[in-house]
Amino acid sequence: MQRNRLSYLLAGCCLLGSCSQPQVAEGIDPAPRTGPIERRTQEPLPARPAELAFIFVGGFAEPVLLQFRSIYEQTPPLPCKGRQLRAYYAWESGTGNLLFHSTWKLQRDLRAFLAVNPAADVVLVGHSYGGSAIMDALRGVADVPHSGKVLVLTVDPVSRRERSKPRERAPQVDFWINSYCYPYRNVRDVAARLGGPWRECPQADVNIRFSALQRDAAGKRYAHVYPEPLLMEPAPGQEKSAYQHLLEACGRLGIGGGKP
Repeated sequence: MQRNRLSYLLAGCCLLGSCSQPQVAEGIDPAPRTGPIERRTQEPLPARPAELAFIFVGGFAEPVLLQFRSIYEQTPPLPCKGRQLRAYYAWESGTGNLLFHSTWKLQRDLRAFLAVNPAADVVLVGHSYGGSAIMDALRGVADVPHSGKVLVLTVDPVSRRERSKPRERAPQVDFWINSYCYPYRNVRDVAARLGGPWRECPQADVNIRFSALQRDAAGKRYAHVYPEPLLMEPAPGQEKSAYQHLLEACGRLGIGGGKP
C-alpha cells in the first residue's frame, strides 16, 4: 500500500511538470529550486546586500506551462560587476486568488530589499499579466527612497484590472523595452485577448513587434503563449532581440556597476 501511494505521488509530480531535471544557468543567486512542486512557487527577492535585483514575473497560465519559469532558470546573470540577486514571482504574487489579486508580496520584498540597498539597481522582466504586474508593483513602491536605476522589459504585456489599462509607465522607470505579438493566431492566446493586450506602448523607449503570420527559429508561429522567442529572438527584419536591447541598456545605464 505504501509503495502504491508513492507511485501515485510520483505520477502526479510527472503530470505537474517534467520529471527530468530542468536546465539552470550557473551563478544564479539564490539558486532556483528544481523540484516539480517547488517550480510552481515563488522565489522571493532576499533582503541581502547587493548592487542589483533581477526579477522575473510570470503570467496567467505560468503555474501550468512553466515557460517563463524556464526562462528565469536558464537566463545567466547579467554581465555586471556587482552582486546580483535573482527572484521569480507569479503575476498575482502567488496568492492563487484570481479575483482580488495584488502584487503585495513583490512590493513587500522590494521594500525590504531597497531598505538594505537604497542605491541598488532593479531590472524587472515580465510576461503577459506579469508585464502589467511589474508596473503595478513599481507604482506601489514609488514612495520608497531609491537612487538606483530601474529597467523594465515587458514581454507581450496584458492588462491586470482597470488600473493597468492606461499602459502607463511607472514613475521611477529609467528605461522600458516592450516586446509584443500582433496579430494573434494561436487559439491558446485567448486569455491574452480577453485580458487586454497592451501591444505598442507609446511610453516605452523601445517597441518590438512580432506577428503570428511569421515563424520563429523553431518554425512555430510567434504567439503570446511562447514568450521565449519574443524575448530572445530579433523580430523579422530587425537586428536585435529584446534581451539584447536589455543588455545594451544595462551597459549604458551602468546597471549593477556596469559591464565587467
